[in-house]
Amino acid sequence: MEIIAEHLAGILSLSQEQDGKEAKRQALLLVSMAKSQADRLVENYLSHQGPPFSNNGAALSNTKIDDIPTVDQDSLPSSPWKRLALSLHAFLSLSEWLALVRLWQKELNHKSRDLLDILEIAENNSRAIRFNLATLLGMEDVSSPSLSTTSTTMKKKVAGYMVCKSFYEWLSLTERDLLILVVESSV
Repeated sequence: MEIIAEHLAGILSLSQEQDGKEAKRQALLLVSMAKSQADRLVENYLSHQGPPFSNNGAALSNTKIDDIPTVDQDSLPSSPWKRLALSLHAFLSLSEWLALVRLWQKELNHKSRDLLDILEIAENNSRAIRFNLATLLGMEDVSSPSLSTTSTTMKKKVAGYMVCKSFYEWLSLTERDLLILVVESSV
């Protein structure tokens, strides 16, 4: 009986390990697909904002806007698991920000269906990624943060730019970290 119990425990452990590997692979696939869809998000967003945003070579300052999570390469932890926890919190915030940016763009550029569609896809992808990361990290009870509000059109456009830029940067970081974890678990 003990041998059977030990064997079953080994099978369950192996099954959980394989489930963990598959969860990492699925999360990586989702993030990679979202990244490829968001590849031109910043350019598309800027092209619909009018001058000076849509001018060729327009240089927008990296203004820090409260509550928009930015990737600070110098302060990131060395552990990919710890970075994934940061990514989870970033995507919690970004999904709310993307919904707000989409709402603003409905007011400012209601005829720009392609921009509204790509923002909706980014918002949905952000929600899916945060769900997958929460599951992977075993953090099911994570609440969305509250956002600061912006009132002027110019501030909305700048905030939207920062959100789109930040979304892509977090996708890149998360993709890299998941790739590391997938490679490590396949050894």
